[in-house]
Amino acid sequence: TARELVRGDVLDALAGALLKEDGDCGRATISAISDYQRNWTGRPDGLVHPSGRTWTKLNEKLLRVLRQGNILLPQMSGNGYYSYSTIVCLYGTATTEKTLVTVCRKFAEKYPGVDIAIGDMSFVDGATMKPHATHKNGRNADIRPVRADGKMLPVTIFDAQYSRERTAVLVALFREQRNVRSILFNDNQIEGVTWWKNHDNHLHVSMNE
Repeated sequence: TARELVRGDVLDALAGALLKEDGDCGRATISAISDYQRNWTGRPDGLVHPSGRTWTKLNEKLLRVLRQGNILLPQMSGNGYYSYSTIVCLYGTATTEKTLVTVCRKFAEKYPGVDIAIGDMSFVDGATMKPHATHKNGRNADIRPVRADGKMLPVTIFDAQYSRERTAVLVALFREQRNVRSILFNDNQIEGVTWWKNHDNHLHVSMNE
């Protein structure tokens, strides 16, 4: 059956299909299979044959997913954050996600109504996430600097709406967490960050676990 050959959670994780399981190998499922096949063949056919090439690759990927152990960042309001990346890029270790949620909640206590913007983390299977060199192990997260107006929009350290004060508070909250290893960010007036090319518009937070 379609359920036996192509599990919905495998397609969600590996093809970005985000399908709901309905027991039917219909157009959406076939399209997701074809999209997945385009990653490694110029002739996608939307078919999954037992012991065939697509089946083998799906199983290899699934094993990597299970070994990686990443989980999806909770997608709910009220936690003091919102995500600005696609959902397939928002996987991390349980400890990393706990650290993120803890920091965002503490920030919300200081600045009610100002949500932290969380971007790329990792794929569920730890695959390479271009253009990043890291973001493979579930222990990295990109965070937007904090805006002075609290709007859910991008901001750089050169923009009028960039709040150094609030961003410094956010950095300090991260540095309080034992799990945080380093923070890359290009505002050298904030203590505890390291300059890194192309980090004017986000903080790159690396975790230990």
